[in-house]
Amino acid sequence: MHIYKRELVESQGTQLLLPADEINQCWAIGFPPEGEITRMIVRQSSGLPTAFDVNLFDRNVCDVGSGKSVSLEAADAMTRAMAKIIPEQAVLAGATLELREGNADGGPWSYRNREGTFTVPVRALYLHVVVAANVAGLEFELALEAKVGGESN
Repeated sequence: MHIYKRELVESQGTQLLLPADEINQCWAIGFPPEGEITRMIVRQSSGLPTAFDVNLFDRNVCDVGSGKSVSLEAADAMTRAMAKIIPEQAVLAGATLELREGNADGGPWSYRNREGTFTVPVRALYLHVVVAANVAGLEFELALEAKVGGESN
């Protein structure tokens, strides 16, 4: 087993953009198709500080990148529940979401992308962010870490 890390951050120009007037966005994040999430950090990196909710899914249950039209209703309640990797997280304005294995947060959070086939899986997780308000456009940074691969020693 090894550790896989993915960072989408402003300093590298890879941050996640939420256009003005949109309060709802889903991004496909390239990631190994299965493993155990050991750390997830999400923070608003620009724009007027606002509260937001975060979901992480192992299949596409929302319209990726469609902004206002993103709807989790496209999937039935059981499909959404089964796709959710971590419980929905509410983040206060100006705060950072930090989930880490071994803390009071629980974890690790097991996942397996349920799209594609067993031999040719989709290599993505889906980050869904809903903000309380967005008048000027917001940017978010994400750090995601997982244990992936074979058995641990």
